[in-house]
Amino acid sequence: MVALNELFLIAYNVLLSNIPSFNVTATVNGIPINMSASYQNGVLTLQGSITIQSSANSLTIEIYFGDAVIDTITIQAQISPGTYTLVYVLTIDDDTGIINNAIGLTVTKQLSSVSVSTNASNYTISLTQCMLTFYLIYSSYPSSVSITVTFSLSNGNTVKGSYSNTLPPLPQGVQLYGTVIPVTFD
Repeated sequence: MVALNELFLIAYNVLLSNIPSFNVTATVNGIPINMSASYQNGVLTLQGSITIQSSANSLTIEIYFGDAVIDTITIQAQISPGTYTLVYVLTIDDDTGIINNAIGLTVTKQLSSVSVSTNASNYTISLTQCMLTFYLIYSSYPSSVSITVTFSLSNGNTVKGSYSNTLPPLPQGVQLYGTVIPVTFD
């Protein structure tokens, strides 16, 4: 089971411009291996080589980002001694490109900086386990909400993620003096 709380913690830190740096590793039946990482369009691919010294009836694979266990997989199969390539693929389904790029670009060490812009007068971001929420603060009720995150890469390129939505009008006669609108990713 993928540790979503760990993935959301990475995204949260990135969106606060605190870009973490860590090694990507795995263990296979307790044997540590280094993993190389690549990322494209929401798909994070990790790859490493493992030598199995003796026959095994199962494999227990743990994927690590730094010290955090991201996933644990147990496979029941007869495994002969030999050298194998472990390929782990994690697809992060995010139509906005905000969460998946924050995670994928960080894991692959491509990210150099992040900037967040919104049509709100101010915002704050909170993390609650597997849920990241932007609280957009407006001085008056808006007709729409928008968030754009620009990811600056170490090669000089940029990648953007964005969210926007049109809001329904307030009921007739309702007047607001300040508005906070939560936008949640889970």
